[in-house]
Amino acid sequence: MEEMETEAGKFGRRKFLKAVAVGGVAVVAGSTLLAACSSSDTDEAADAGADAGADAGGENNKSKLSEFAAFDPAAAAGSAPSDLPKSVAYFTPVANEYYKQISDNIANACKARGLEYQFIVSETDPVKGVDQISQALQKGVGGVIVQPDDAAGQAVVLQKAIDAGVHVTFFVTPPATAQTMADQYALGYDQGKGAVEWINANMGGKAKVCNFILDHIEALIPRRLGTEAALKEGGAGIELVESLELVDINQDEGFKFASTLLQKNPDINVWIGPDDTVLGVNAFLVSKGKKPATDKIYASGLNGSVAGQDAVSKGTFVRDTWAFNDPLISYGYGQFIADWLEGKSVPQVYQVTATKLASKDEVMAFRAATADPSGSFEDYKNGKNSAAKLWGNISYDTKDQYIRNIITGG
Repeated sequence: MEEMETEAGKFGRRKFLKAVAVGGVAVVAGSTLLAACSSSDTDEAADAGADAGADAGGENNKSKLSEFAAFDPAAAAGSAPSDLPKSVAYFTPVANEYYKQISDNIANACKARGLEYQFIVSETDPVKGVDQISQALQKGVGGVIVQPDDAAGQAVVLQKAIDAGVHVTFFVTPPATAQTMADQYALGYDQGKGAVEWINANMGGKAKVCNFILDHIEALIPRRLGTEAALKEGGAGIELVESLELVDINQDEGFKFASTLLQKNPDINVWIGPDDTVLGVNAFLVSKGKKPATDKIYASGLNGSVAGQDAVSKGTFVRDTWAFNDPLISYGYGQFIADWLEGKSVPQVYQVTATKLASKDEVMAFRAATADPSGSFEDYKNGKNSAAKLWGNISYDTKDQYIRNIITGG
């Protein structure tokens, strides 16, 4: 445990962000210190994974989606792990609406396959988060699914899990048996372009923008860059006045940030960020008597949580949300871990794309298309879902071919 405590000591920057967010607003602009720190942290994580796997020979050093073949569901099975329990644990820094939605679908898959399941939350305490993963491994677990918080500390314990044959799903970050990825620059650009279109149609091309960001996760930095590029292309009338690093990623944080920012800059009228955050902004605006039907204020969400979709349908300040097919993707997490524990070959990369939902009709159509993840799973597994694709193959016998890099498009 001494080694774990030493690694946990790397979390000073994350604690700093939380402290700043409690006392005021954590502001990030341009080429930020936070972005630089994030790159350094995740570089350490990748180095830790590469060093630990070097002795295995023939490392998997792929870093681009184009280097992977499409997932082959008919690939030959190998040996099943004999010493791993039939259990799965999902680790997140917060229990927001979005992560709960993912958890529910993982739980459904685990139930269908007879696996025990736990949803474990660190409450944005990175030291606690690493300890929670370590404790799960000590007790025994067959597969872990992890949302990155501070990648360097998490990478050390996840490397041990991979070496022990545990299936590791790490969102957008190495080391991982399987990594979920999206074209983050395109995602940010599209969300920013959507904002520009609304500004031009409803505000005469003039707006002051707040963009909520997650630069402490290195793989998500391109998302901010894409949004900034789209806003810049929108013209001189669009001013990005605040870029704010999120900590809790929930509605309370969005409410508090909106309150603080509008005291400092009451002219902010465009808000871009994850669903839970902009839902908090919406709640603050409503509390101040603002009305979506008459006040020209725009908020754009990302993730497509049920609450985010509801907000769009009801005509709130959340004018759109960019939605992933999370019911299917997260259901797949549980199913593929079950396959892994049976010695079957499973995907290495889960590629996701987002669908813009800007009306009640679009929300209803999306819900109808994503309502039955168990019924859609076989088509997904066989490469027939255009919005969620699977790449590469890996099994327990080839566990040394785990992913050592952030996977990008191209």
